[in-house]
Amino acid sequence: MSHLLPVTTILGCKNSMLREGLRHILSSTRFKLHPESFGRGEVRLDDSASDHPLLFVLDANLYLSGLADVIGPLKLQHPQARVVILADVFNLDGMKSAFQAGADGYCLATTGCEALIKYLDLVMLGEVVFPSAAFLTAISTLGMEDDAQKDASAIRAPAVRASHAVDGQDSPIRTLSSREAEILHCLMQGSPNKVIARKLDVAEATVKVHIKAILRKIRVANRTQAAMWAVNHLSPDQMDGSRAP
Repeated sequence: MSHLLPVTTILGCKNSMLREGLRHILSSTRFKLHPESFGRGEVRLDDSASDHPLLFVLDANLYLSGLADVIGPLKLQHPQARVVILADVFNLDGMKSAFQAGADGYCLATTGCEALIKYLDLVMLGEVVFPSAAFLTAISTLGMEDDAQKDASAIRAPAVRASHAVDGQDSPIRTLSSREAEILHCLMQGSPNKVIARKLDVAEATVKVHIKAILRKIRVANRTQAAMWAVNHLSPDQMDGSRAP
C-alpha cells in the first residue's frame, strides 16, 4: 500500500517501550508519526500534517478511568480521524465501550508487526477491526456463564420462566427471519460477506441486503455493533442460527 497517501499518526502511549516499539514498526510504512504525543488535551497540527489522513493510536492503559471520555471529544475535534485502541489484554466490555464512543479499531499489543500494519490499513479504508479470536473466546465464556446462571435460576425458581417466555411483538429478536439469524451468527464469527455468501449458498448482494435489514431491525449502525448486540440479546439456542420461537 505504498502508493496510498501518508497518514499522520499520533500516539497516546503511557509505556515508553511500547511507544518506541510502535515507532520502529511504523518507521518504514505510510503511517508517519507526529512529533507530539496525545495525552488528554488538544494536538496542534501544522498545515502539512492536517492535509493528510489522521490516525490516533491510544494505549488503553493511559485511560483507565474511561476510554469513552477521551474518544468522544477527540472525534468531535477531528471528525474525519480514525481512532484505534491498543490493549494489553482483551476486555469485551472495554471494547464495546470504545466502539460505542466512536473508535474504529481495537487491537491487542501482542499483535504481530505485519498484522498490526494491515489492521491500520483496513481502518483507514473505513473498516472496523478487532481481534476476532479473542472476541469469540469471550463470547464462548460468556455463554457458559449464562448457561450456569440459567441452570441455577431454574433450580431456585422454576416458575420464573414464565416472565421471560413472553416477548413483546415488537421485540427485535422476533422480527428476525431464520436467514437473518443465520447471518447474524456469521457476523458474530467475524465472517466477511463473501464467506457468508459461500456458506449459505446465496449471492453476496443478497447477504448485503440481509445485513442492512438486520442493522435496521436491531437498531445498530454497523456489523460490529450487530455482533455485540447478539452477544447481549440472543440466547445460546438462538445463536445457532435458528429463529426465536
